[in-house]
Order: sequence, then C-alpha cells, then structure tokens
Amino acid sequence: NDGIKKVAIIDFDVHHGNGTEEVIRQLSPNIEKANVRMSFASGTFETPRYKPWLDETDIDNVFFASAHGYGPRGRPENDFEEFDPQINGWFYPASGKSYISESFRSPVETPDTNEFILSQTWARMGEEMRMNCCKIINVGLSLPKPSDIPGMQRVDVRDSYRKQILPNLMQFDPDIIFVSAGFDGHKKDTMNYGYVGMVEEDYEWLTEQLVKVANSCCNGRIVSVLEGGYKIHGGIVSPFARSVASHVRALVEGGNSRELYDKVEADWESTFERGMVEDRERKRQLRMERLSRSYAGGHIERRREPNFLPTGGMASLPTNSTTYDMDAILKEPLSQNMLVDGSQETQSESIDGDQPRKRKRNAVDYKELYEQLRKEGVA
Repeated sequence: NDGIKKVAIIDFDVHHGNGTEEVIRQLSPNIEKANVRMSFASGTFETPRYKPWLDETDIDNVFFASAHGYGPRGRPENDFEEFDPQINGWFYPASGKSYISESFRSPVETPDTNEFILSQTWARMGEEMRMNCCKIINVGLSLPKPSDIPGMQRVDVRDSYRKQILPNLMQFDPDIIFVSAGFDGHKKDTMNYGYVGMVEEDYEWLTEQLVKVANSCCNGRIVSVLEGGYKIHGGIVSPFARSVASHVRALVEGGNSRELYDKVEADWESTFERGMVEDRERKRQLRMERLSRSYAGGHIERRREPNFLPTGGMASLPTNSTTYDMDAILKEPLSQNMLVDGSQETQSESIDGDQPRKRKRNAVDYKELYEQLRKEGVA
C-alpha cells in the first residue's frame, strides 16, 4: 500500500521469536561459509546470501521486539541455588538473551545502489557489525525468586515494555504494526514453567499501549496474529479464551478512542504500580504478624481443653508461644470456632480488633412466632 514502508513486529509470546528474528537478520547481506574436506583436498565454499523484502534500505525500515522467558527450565528453591543448564535444561528455545541493537543509537550507513550491486564489501563487514545493523530488541524475562514480592513479576513485565520496547518503537515511528499475539505466558498456563506470569488485565493493558502507539504513529494501523495459548480447558471461560477476549476488546476500544501514547503517563504508572504492590505486601506482612500473635495466644488458652486438637493435627501444635506452623494456620477453615476460657467466640472478628463483620442475631422460636401470627389472623 502507498505510504506503508516502515514495519514494526511485536512478539509477546512466552517463547522467543527466534524465527522472525532470523528472517529479519537476513535483510543484511552476508556470506555463508562451508568447510569441505576430502581425501585429496580441502577447501571452503563461500555463498553470498541476501534476502531483502523491498530494497537495500530494509534494515532501517524493519523493527522487531520480543519479550519472553529466558533462563533455566525450573524454579530455584532459594536465592542461593544455581541451576545447571546441562542438567535442568533451558526454557525453549534457549535463545533471546536481553539485547538492544546498536543501530538504535548509531544507524548503519547504507551504501548506494551501484556500490551495493557491484561490490561485496558490505557483505564482508563482520559478524558483530552484521548482528547490530538490524533494529532488534530482545527482553529475556527471568523466573521470579522466592524472596521477590508477590505480584512484582507482572510489574516487571509491564516495565519491560514501558522502558525498553515502547520508547524505541515510538522513536522508530512505524507505518504499520504487526503483533505476534501469544497467550501462553498466562499465569495459569503450565507451558511457561512460571515465566512471564501475565493475566487477562496485563494482555489488555499491553494491547492498549500498542494501539496508542499505532494511533500516534500510523493512523491506528495495527494487525494482530494469534500464536500460542494452551490453557483451553473450560472453553469460553478458560484462561486462553479470556485472554484473547481481553486482547480483542482492547483493539476495538483503543481504535475507537484514538488515544495517543504518553511517555510521562507511562513512567508515572510504573511508579504507582510498584508502590501499590509494595504497600500491599507491607500490609500482608503486618496482617500475618498479627495473625501469628493472635493464633499463638489462642493456642495457649485452648491447650487447657481436654479434647483440644488442631485441624492440622499434632504437627501444627506449637512447642512454645513463639514457634508455630504457619502452613497449618493458613490451612485451617475460616469457620472454625475458638474456645477461649469456656466461651464460644467466632473467628469472624477482624485482625485489627474491630467489631465482628457478622451481627449476632437472637435465637428465634418459630413455634411461638407462628402462634402469635395465627392469633393476629395473619397466618
């Protein structure tokens, strides 16, 4: 189409888009070498390779970015444990280490047509130079550590787009954006081994950001192509179906709103989300601390009961007032009553000592109520 020359491809599948990246790297000329050894001679065959899409300026007009899982195929038990890739293996396809091409900072000078056709100097510019001449961004996301704040993995995924991909995409100023939409990075999809950990809201947010860039640069021209997504159990309410629905909804709503991308708003949003997750974790830690103190004190009183045995069995009995099994605490049903000094007290009371959430109702004698209603002629 007239007016479309610069193409951007964004891949948010959990696996590295190594196939797309290899196709784009073929936009720069190179020479493939093959060593041949025979009984009477040996040598090297050199074959020039060049697969342009349009012309010799393709390397300046094609952008590719992929955010994906990269690392060992497994989760460490603690922060000090190291996985041996030879034993545990790498997450497929074991490529896509975080990398930003040098061409974003210092673009490669493209030779004129005559020099390009008549000489092979550009094809012999060296492997390192050739690898950096295409506009490629890889963001390899690692597995969360056991000590990481719950929920921070999702913020890290969003920040990989806010701080690395989207600003460079805006600078590239594409004429059309293609999206490789893979939903196998969902938190409930076992295919990803714990990498990425996005949910429906994250897919909707990411799509909204890409649509905003498309509205800012290329009159909203954006094309989405479905890729992965394997958690399909549940049909239309499966994680895959809900993620696709969120993605399509964001495409439609973003196109109707024509909202533009704002880098300042994205930076503020990143700071706000990180602060919100950290504040939620502080409140959770405080609640756990209060719960543990309350539970330990309750056990001291309940041990006086002759038939007392916790839900978790003997394993959940604390040895003293300061040691207790938190797993057993969390597994106990919320409806369980605590007997303190012979009186019955429900656990519906809040941790902060506020009033009970459920009102205590007086017992109703339905027989007496019926007789009264009958005398009044209502029953």
